[in-house]
Amino acid sequence: MIKFTKTLLTATAISSTLILTACTNELTTAGNVSSYFNGTITDMEAIDINTGNYDKNTNMLLGAAAGALLGNLINGKSTGTLVGAAVGGLAGHGLSKVGNRKDGVRLSIDSDNGPLVVDMPFSCKYAIGKKVRLVSGSSRGAVMVKINGHWQTATQDAYSKCPALYNQIKD
Repeated sequence: MIKFTKTLLTATAISSTLILTACTNELTTAGNVSSYFNGTITDMEAIDINTGNYDKNTNMLLGAAAGALLGNLINGKSTGTLVGAAVGGLAGHGLSKVGNRKDGVRLSIDSDNGPLVVDMPFSCKYAIGKKVRLVSGSSRGAVMVKINGHWQTATQDAYSKCPALYNQIKD
């Protein structure tokens, strides 16, 4: 009974750590200086983006450890531990790969600096003919869109939020 409780507590601790790690947001730093230039969107193409937010190798190792604990808990033999480690490792790697995928859009922009192609997360704010401001200088660039005379940062949206725009981009 004591071995079962220790194993259960360890598996719970590892699972909790994995869940909490996946929910963290990146921090920004005050004092970053950025530059920008303006342009107009001339074309758009739907793409998939690999964000690289989740380390597949680390998550594979953590999944293997959690799977080994769970396999040992269920079976109590080395075969259960090995099968659990294999399944957990594959799950950790696979979930990281899926978690790193985002809906994206490739924007063709006629800018002050000449023609550009910019790959960004998909946003419902994008449209052909929209005025944009390309911001650079930090670790990640940003696209701001002029809406009703004000610049708004384009944030990520799922394709399902504005299916008409997505279908226009796909065609």
